[in-house]
Amino acid sequence: MTIQADNKTIEQLEKWQHPYMELYRRLLGLKVEDSHLPTLNSHIEEIVKKFSQANHTLQLEDLLPGWEPLEKLLQQTSSIIAEYSPDTNLALKKLIAQPSIIKRGAKAWYQYSTLHSIADEIGIDWEMLSLCFQAAVHPILIRYSEALSPLIIQDSWRQRTCPICGGKPDLAFLSKDNGARWLVCSHCDTEWLFFRLECPFCGNRDQDSLAYLTNGSELYRLYTCEQCHKYIKAMDLRHAEGEVLFPVERVLTLDMDRQAHEAGYEPGWIATEPSSEN
Repeated sequence: MTIQADNKTIEQLEKWQHPYMELYRRLLGLKVEDSHLPTLNSHIEEIVKKFSQANHTLQLEDLLPGWEPLEKLLQQTSSIIAEYSPDTNLALKKLIAQPSIIKRGAKAWYQYSTLHSIADEIGIDWEMLSLCFQAAVHPILIRYSEALSPLIIQDSWRQRTCPICGGKPDLAFLSKDNGARWLVCSHCDTEWLFFRLECPFCGNRDQDSLAYLTNGSELYRLYTCEQCHKYIKAMDLRHAEGEVLFPVERVLTLDMDRQAHEAGYEPGWIATEPSSEN
């Protein structure tokens, strides 16, 4: 995923007249402030040099030459979300007023630890808090993904986590040319090649406990695993007409998440049980 692709996604979302689509579009439109770009771009250049010498997934600390860009983005994110969910306003003000909570929350979100205790501390739903960090960190992560993705040797990776940020996938797709399966990072939108017949969350390769459901057009798939009871949404691009924008599809396929949940499966990229993230 690139900044240009993000802009195309925003244009596509503008066609949908729905409050959630409008919220998602505005959050996706957040940018790193111009005053922070020189320092951030210089830092990214240094990371690219290190990454090209020895591939390693980035930690949160690697992304930030300072906390100011993230704090500013979090302020903007909180302001937008409060417009659509006024009851979160007080909690979000508590969040952005306390740098220590921002750092704890950002680290927990980045590492896929649960946000329950932090959410309880400031009085907000943990899923809303997760959305805040997702929207705030994304403009920073997308710059790293754009710079580092060309350096990935796809055939030598094939891991269950993102080669850029170590994130978990929340989407998959089968390529239009040969049907190879690719995963899409839930954090930075990086795409990477993966095995067709393996659970991307627990590594299960037992074909009797792996399955997928598809719709009538065979464009959408829901992969499920009976060992870990996780699922991942997917698209078969061999049946797609026109350009597919995965950030848009995340929203358009929300009903697939509902169906998977009702069938007893959980999203493999979300920590849903309380644990110690402090």
